[in-house]
Amino acid sequence: MNRIALLTLLLPGLALAQKGDKKEHGNMDPVVPEAVIPQSPVLSVSDALKSFKLSPGFVIEPVAAEPLVDKPVALDFDPSGRLWICEMLGYMPDIDGNGENIPQGRIVVLEDTDRDGKADKRTVFLDKLHLPRAVAVYPDGILYTDDSELRWQKRDGLKPVGEPEIAVKGWVEAGNVEHKSNGLVRNLDNWLYNAKSGKRVRRIAGKWVMETTPFRGQWGIAHDDYGRLYHNNNSTFLFGDQVAPNLLAGNPGVNLKTQEYTQLGPNNTWPARVTPGVNRAYIAKKNGYPEDTLDPATNKLKTTTASAGMTLYRGTNFPPDWVGRGLVGESVVNLVKVVQIDESNGKLSGSHPFGKTEWLASTDERFRPVNLYNSPDGTVLLLDMYHGIIQDKTFMTTYLRAQYLSRGLDKPATGNGRIYRIRYSSGKLEAPLDFDKATGEELVKLLAHKNGWHRDMAHRVLVDRGDTSVVPLLEKLVAIPGYPVGSINALWTLEGLGKLSTTAVNSALSAKDQKVVCSGLWASTKLAEKDLPAVSEAILSLTPSNDELKIYLARALGPIATPAAFTKLAELIQHDGSKPFVKAAAFSGLDKHETAFKEAVGTKLQDKGLIAWLDQGAGAATVAVSGVGLNGDHLASFNRGKALYSGVAACFGCHGPDGAGLPNLGPPLDASEYVTGSPDRLARILLHGLTGPITVAGQTYTPQADMPGLAMNPSMTDDNLADIATYIRHEWTNKAPQVKAEVFTKTRAETKDQAGRPYNAATIK
Repeated sequence: MNRIALLTLLLPGLALAQKGDKKEHGNMDPVVPEAVIPQSPVLSVSDALKSFKLSPGFVIEPVAAEPLVDKPVALDFDPSGRLWICEMLGYMPDIDGNGENIPQGRIVVLEDTDRDGKADKRTVFLDKLHLPRAVAVYPDGILYTDDSELRWQKRDGLKPVGEPEIAVKGWVEAGNVEHKSNGLVRNLDNWLYNAKSGKRVRRIAGKWVMETTPFRGQWGIAHDDYGRLYHNNNSTFLFGDQVAPNLLAGNPGVNLKTQEYTQLGPNNTWPARVTPGVNRAYIAKKNGYPEDTLDPATNKLKTTTASAGMTLYRGTNFPPDWVGRGLVGESVVNLVKVVQIDESNGKLSGSHPFGKTEWLASTDERFRPVNLYNSPDGTVLLLDMYHGIIQDKTFMTTYLRAQYLSRGLDKPATGNGRIYRIRYSSGKLEAPLDFDKATGEELVKLLAHKNGWHRDMAHRVLVDRGDTSVVPLLEKLVAIPGYPVGSINALWTLEGLGKLSTTAVNSALSAKDQKVVCSGLWASTKLAEKDLPAVSEAILSLTPSNDELKIYLARALGPIATPAAFTKLAELIQHDGSKPFVKAAAFSGLDKHETAFKEAVGTKLQDKGLIAWLDQGAGAATVAVSGVGLNGDHLASFNRGKALYSGVAACFGCHGPDGAGLPNLGPPLDASEYVTGSPDRLARILLHGLTGPITVAGQTYTPQADMPGLAMNPSMTDDNLADIATYIRHEWTNKAPQVKAEVFTKTRAETKDQAGRPYNAATIK
């Protein structure tokens, strides 16, 4: 018997079954012959470079490595180009995750003092942090996310001042380390967005302000030149939002459940080595399962299982046709996926441009690409956590534990990490520029720079300075034709300064470039009500020639709230209401004007769905409070269930905090007959799980993985399960009665022979 099979048999007795084990997955025999599995020693940087397979024309080279950096997972640049790095020390210190609760992470600053492209100076800014995973740098401090809070740390240069403060309460949802908010990307609209979250934050007059936003992603988040956001989950490389953030969320009276993002490209992987170190690689036809996780011919993962951080390339070093491509890490099988993103009539689509190969892949199993960033010089920086264990203990299987131990991947726990620069060998490198030393006029010019990093940083520095002397220059740039990204950045820099004017918005609305017009319409929704008459003529004169403009126009017309605006909006709905997002955008803009709109258009409005939305929105004076109408034991159970849903049960990870479900992960719980119907049926699902495809409210969903049952989890008592059931049956639009613990006690006894095997659509009826 080989050593991996022996370890698999022995481990349950040595360390108990792993938390990620499923009882119905009785056969965890290794599927990759041991003879073809190479060892995975710690490689020096020079040897690691030899392990890379990179597309012709590109070069990968180290920017920093141990001892300058240790387990890097996220970064932000400051205006001088220094790197502020989150080092996630404490993540899986050993095979059982012992010590993961000890604060030992750091935020460090790396500098390239001799300008040779490599970091040569390290400063520890903060230490003893608990699993830090995002940082955003400001002139007087840093905003960062650790395992429990969003914190603000004042600074004087590279020295912290005082103790960290909680920036806003409730930013980080409870849950395990793989399902907590991360990202903190500053977007075009001056808000910071993060992944695995439905919140956004912004600094206004020195105070941090939090708002809700559609739930996005799992690890990593990015934006494009037009403010659209990109994100993913572990089994999907890339999603792209089709519209600007919160464009469809302007009316809180109704949850429209509009899925505004789309999957971009396939999820196939083409690793450079065999990949036995995948958590459920044992799922194979030869082991009695209906499918293969690994390709039996190559012993390589077929589709992604650990998609990580991403960026959209917006630099100047790569060939021009690379601009706008998505670059996404896959941390389990050691590669970076490239997604070609195309746009037609405002609709995004994606494809994989490299056939059955990847842009970058490594034969080093310890290479863990967890995040990518555009760089000041026009290249891309790649963060390599360089840690043998990448799966957290919460989901690790006995099979994977044996894989890690068989190749010594559990050691060392710390001391390694790399940051690489990827450049095109014949492409130019932008010269270093200290944005802190640039004048306001110079920064305004940089808003039109070809390098997206320069545009972003100029925008950011101008807003952070709060220098309103540049307002005339910004308004002038908005109106200059031929520089669309410059006009758009100038418009939103004005908004960030609190100086968005009707002059600037009108200039954008009269532009020939359709993207500038869309941004002008979006920006018009940020104007005060008293300023809307000054832009209404320009908005009403628009005759949109593509579907994207129709969406933004539909959103902008409602707030104008004049008979002419209502008439134009009704005509737009009549002709284009069936097109994606037009009707949702119209409703979003009609907040507080629903009744006036209905009265103004009369019988011209025939859409019964929109009429119902308008009636519901008009009757909602305030957003419904979670748990409203409950009291006593029902309310107490609801509140306990709410904490479990977002906490240890981690239901929100697949079903979303709004119960609307997440693509490829879980179907909706809101308005689901499986939730509000028979309590006995719901109990069976929660106890033993469910496998797709499943039809909810007339729509079929096919999650890529089974919903795990909670019957085998000793921490989930019948009281806990009853609380979860009670919560989801009376949250969102659901209004079903409480479920008592005895329902689960009875169902557990009646279904003991199910033994954790998930139900399907036929067996759960």
